[in-house]
Amino acid sequence: MRFTWLIFVVLGVVLAATCAGWFLARRAGQRAGEKGWVANTGYVRGLPKYQALVRRTRSSLAMAIVCFLIAVIAASVSAGAPVDRYVKHEKSSSRDIVICLDASGSMLPYDSKIGESFKKIISRFEGERISLQLWNAYSMTMFPLTDDYEMADDVLTEMADTIDGGLSIYGGRISVTPSLEKYLRPLVADDDEEKASLVGDGLASCVLGFDHTDKERSRTILLATDNEVYGQGIYDLAEAIDFAKSQKVTVSALYPGSEYAMTSEAYELRDQVRSTGGDFYDASSPSAVDEVVKQIESEQKQDLEKAGKMVETDRPGAALGWTIVGVLSLFGMLALGRL
Repeated sequence: MRFTWLIFVVLGVVLAATCAGWFLARRAGQRAGEKGWVANTGYVRGLPKYQALVRRTRSSLAMAIVCFLIAVIAASVSAGAPVDRYVKHEKSSSRDIVICLDASGSMLPYDSKIGESFKKIISRFEGERISLQLWNAYSMTMFPLTDDYEMADDVLTEMADTIDGGLSIYGGRISVTPSLEKYLRPLVADDDEEKASLVGDGLASCVLGFDHTDKERSRTILLATDNEVYGQGIYDLAEAIDFAKSQKVTVSALYPGSEYAMTSEAYELRDQVRSTGGDFYDASSPSAVDEVVKQIESEQKQDLEKAGKMVETDRPGAALGWTIVGVLSLFGMLALGRL
């Protein structure tokens, strides 16, 4: 109760008013003079109909008193402002997740699906920080590690819509619209450079996306790539994986193909990511991203408890409801007693 003392005030006022009303009614009866008597009416008290009416009147009055008490008690409780009190602990997760997407032509259709899936997945997060990075010849951070899920949802939506609306596949050939080309332009090398899908460099840039490297945190990269490299980068895949392991980062891969028809690049990718403690998934499978999330959730998660604070929530509904029920029932019993 927010104002417990008001309960006793309301009960005291009602009790005083009831006593005053009873006293005034009694005095009024005394001032009205002596009762009159009617001869030869004693037999009326023995009539079944009279006795039935007396019983109904007494029952109605008894129920009216009960309804009156319910209304008074409920009104007093409502006046005291009932609240729910609980201690709220702000929690922030120590889990960081970087979505690391290969934005080369062969991976774009899968990047769109992964973006749509992660829009649904982040709705289940609470305190986890996520980041999105696209890469091809160069890397681009779409948003850094954050727990602003509304902003993350907006960026993922924009990415998925831009790719879906700007990507066309005819006879195995991929073409992009000018708007999608402009969207991906920061990731593409200059025309005189034959570089694309530099997996090692892309993965290394995602590893560098983690902050607070001096703190004990769970760090996971979701790497979507076909591991088909064109040109020479700073890191190869093995070197980038070693860098990830040195930073205690778990890497899981989403590969666009069945595990029954894997290339040598796919086998290399699978073996490398598993050495970090991560796993290898088929990106074309509808359940792939959900499986990745289950793996992420199985990792150690540390909740950092901050100072708790008392939270009060008003709950007047029940008391007001009983007040209304008591008043309406009281009127009904009084009306019944007068019939």
